[in-house]
Amino acid sequence: MSKPEDERIASLPAAWRWRPGVVTDPIDMGFIPEEIDVNIRVQLIATRLETAAAVYRGIAEGAAKAAGIISGAKGAGGKSK
Repeated sequence: MSKPEDERIASLPAAWRWRPGVVTDPIDMGFIPEEIDVNIRVQLIATRLETAAAVYRGIAEGAAKAAGIISGAKGAGGKSK
C-alpha cells in the first residue's frame, strides 16, 4: 500500500522528482560532418571520450565517498560523527 507522500511525489513533474542515479548530458557528436578533415574528426571523438571518462571518474569518486560516509555511519551505530 502506498503512502500519501508517495502519491504527492508521483504527481510532481519529473524534473521535481529525485531519483538516485547518474544523470549526465552526453556530448552529442553525431553531427560531425564528413567534410571535416579526418584528423580533426578523430581529435573531436577522442576529446568526447576523454571528457566522458572524466565525468564518470568524478561520479565514481563521489559514489565511493558517499559509500564511505554511509558505511562509517553504520559502523558508528547509526550515529553521526
